[in-house]
Amino acid sequence: MMKSWTLALMALVAVGAAALVANASPTRAANDIEWTDLVPKGEPIVDPLAKLNQDQRFDLEMILWARSLSAAERELEPNRPGVEDAQKYEQNFAKAGIDINQLLIDYKAFEEKIKERQKLVNNDLAGKDVRLAGYLLPLEFSETGDTDFLLVPYVGACVHVPPPPPNQIVFVRLAEKFIAKDLFTPVWVQGPLKTKQSSKALTLIDGTRDVSIGYHIDGAKVEVYKE
Repeated sequence: MMKSWTLALMALVAVGAAALVANASPTRAANDIEWTDLVPKGEPIVDPLAKLNQDQRFDLEMILWARSLSAAERELEPNRPGVEDAQKYEQNFAKAGIDINQLLIDYKAFEEKIKERQKLVNNDLAGKDVRLAGYLLPLEFSETGDTDFLLVPYVGACVHVPPPPPNQIVFVRLAEKFIAKDLFTPVWVQGPLKTKQSSKALTLIDGTRDVSIGYHIDGAKVEVYKE
């Protein structure tokens, strides 16, 4: 469980920070959109861990680690100091009036809300001609060029780190073949945006991975991104 919520927080931070970099455009055209525009407006989702300070977050990780051990593992000499510390941390939370079990239940619900929000698309953009800056990731490599790509907001998406949520991935079918010299090529992509849920197979060195997608642009024009 600790690994799950830790990765979820890291992924959200990565998406937010990298999207800003991808959209640092000195000259904004009338039809330019940003990655944040792809996320529909909604009520803020409150993170139940926001009320914890940094020390309490660390203590919570230790508690979750200790709880993940079996009875036999808790008795192992290398683990005993950590288990004892975790017990002290649980007592400190209780003294502070914080119910850890309820906190974890609330966080699980928070994660589910985030996942559902990430599947939603902005229908106000459906059918509009848009221009979006991002990184072009080829579904397959060809020396003569390809037409089918994924447009993602940051380098490493879908390959080195978990994929962005569906509403932060655009499937792009170019009007003409494009030769990708790098795995992630910074580009401007322009064309009619469709809100279409789908899944595409991304070919990697160690096999293929299905990626969930929230948007499509067919017959797109591409231009290498320049500062």
